[in-house]
Amino acid sequence: MINKKFAAIFMLCFSQLVAQGPAPAKMTSSQQSSTTIQGLEPLGSTKDTTKKGQITSNKTLPNRVSPPQLVKGEAEYLHPGILVNIGGRWEGSDHLLNISSNIGVFVSLIKPEEETLDVSEAQLQKEVENIFVLTNIKPETLVVQGKPPLPAFEIEIFVYPIERGYTACCSGRLFESVTLERFKMDPNMAFQAITWEKQHLIVSPKDQFSEQLSKTVQEIAKAFSERYQVYERIKKTL
Repeated sequence: MINKKFAAIFMLCFSQLVAQGPAPAKMTSSQQSSTTIQGLEPLGSTKDTTKKGQITSNKTLPNRVSPPQLVKGEAEYLHPGILVNIGGRWEGSDHLLNISSNIGVFVSLIKPEEETLDVSEAQLQKEVENIFVLTNIKPETLVVQGKPPLPAFEIEIFVYPIERGYTACCSGRLFESVTLERFKMDPNMAFQAITWEKQHLIVSPKDQFSEQLSKTVQEIAKAFSERYQVYERIKKTL
């Protein structure tokens, strides 16, 4: 359940880090030695000269900007989503406000090659798409030309055979394009990250595995659809 404190939080916009270096130095051709070229001074010099050997003034160096003081921190919310500083403590929650209603659906079923299952990726994908449609999510990727094909929702399933059955880890993950502060990206680049995730671990006999897997995948899809609806209602109040 989403914390009530987050119900009115707008989508945060993170500014990109723009790395700006010093202006390039003017380069000129000269036959003089490096010690007699006009304007050339040792690094860190504070003196200015107008005539050879005659000191006229002292330059004042700009004040150095001290780096921010670092303090010890401890992560408390280790899930995809948003962090909000409330009373000096960083609290977390998922955050689907203003997400596109066009979300592509993909299913990845990873298992040993020799294992044959009664359920397929296409079948599971169709089940997820049917659930999305019921909550007005269009299970297809529609983007502005030149933009990355996101958001995308993936069900990733790892299946491992055990004695008389299977164990499987099922993850539902939403991928979106995000902006990081640690570098400036080219306009033709995008950084994708998981912004919502739900996981299930199931253990089932072989004759019940396909049914249990299908049920689990549907539960994950319904959980995402319910969160989507929550934020759609929040959006109407802003």
